[in-house]
Amino acid sequence: MTKMTNVFTIFMMPLLFVVLLIYNAYGLQVSFLVGEAFVERNGKKMPATVGMNVESGDSITTKNASIVELLFLDESIMRIFENSKVKIAMAQDKTENVSVVNGIIKAKIAKLQKAESKKIYTPTTVCAIRGTEFFVAVSDSSNSRINMEEGSLELINPYGALTIQGDEQANAEIAKKAEADENLKNPEVWKNTEDKNFMTEPQKYADSYAEYLQTLEERSSAQSSEIAKLKKMPIKKNYSDKIEQNMQEVEEKAAMIADDYCLGDCASAAVETVLQNYKDKKQDIYDAFDKIKSQADRVLQQQKANYEAIMAIKEAYRKSYEEIKGKHKQSIEKIKDEVKKGQ
Repeated sequence: MTKMTNVFTIFMMPLLFVVLLIYNAYGLQVSFLVGEAFVERNGKKMPATVGMNVESGDSITTKNASIVELLFLDESIMRIFENSKVKIAMAQDKTENVSVVNGIIKAKIAKLQKAESKKIYTPTTVCAIRGTEFFVAVSDSSNSRINMEEGSLELINPYGALTIQGDEQANAEIAKKAEADENLKNPEVWKNTEDKNFMTEPQKYADSYAEYLQTLEERSSAQSSEIAKLKKMPIKKNYSDKIEQNMQEVEEKAAMIADDYCLGDCASAAVETVLQNYKDKKQDIYDAFDKIKSQADRVLQQQKANYEAIMAIKEAYRKSYEEIKGKHKQSIEKIKDEVKKGQ
């Protein structure tokens, strides 16, 4: 029996190790599900199930009377309420991020380590999290509402930044800086009101969206120019201090470009969601947003190109820095050997 157990252990341990590696490769998992929800991956839709891993680029849509909970690796939890759509954004610095395209979510974020960050995006703002609990609601127009319960958030978009904490609330409307709101509306009531307004004046919201996309496009063009200058700048491999300084600047630019890319991606997904939801319901809404779809796609393509370019530059600096440090280490070891020989 002992021999059989040993053989079983020898056979199963490598398999278990592989399974654990596969599990840890994913940052988010469906941990709870009530009702009906779907995951869309690479254009294919599949039913969401408990235990399913979700990855960057996946979209999750909940139906009526349905709830999905996502579990992060650090045991943070995001609850996605009915008739909502979220998208798993690209990871930054190995940290999972989520975009709320439409609907309501509640996030309970585990305490972050020093220098660690986690972000939730909406079409209109970046929610930079500092260990907290809060609701995020996104209306059909893409206006966003954040209701705090605990902790603090910094809301950042091209128009400015706002920090909210404790039990404060804020609205982040299209083409505007986020503003604190003392009106104690719960997320569902707020969204219902916003969606009714959207149905009444869709062209007004479409015009604001076009203005917002124009702002993102202008920022993206400016970033393209900055990237072009960085490409022409030689990496001075003899000066580690200079490379460290340049690396810091590149990392800051990369973070800003990544945030804009995620905002643009979420905005493009939100426009597409409006077209899907209103195509057979309200022709005026469909027509108004169909006109800005090509603008949203164009902006997103430029943002994607900027992101890929700045990440390539960042990688070039990283390799150069490691090369310098490696040569420095070799020089020290050589000096030590020479000292030993002379003793």
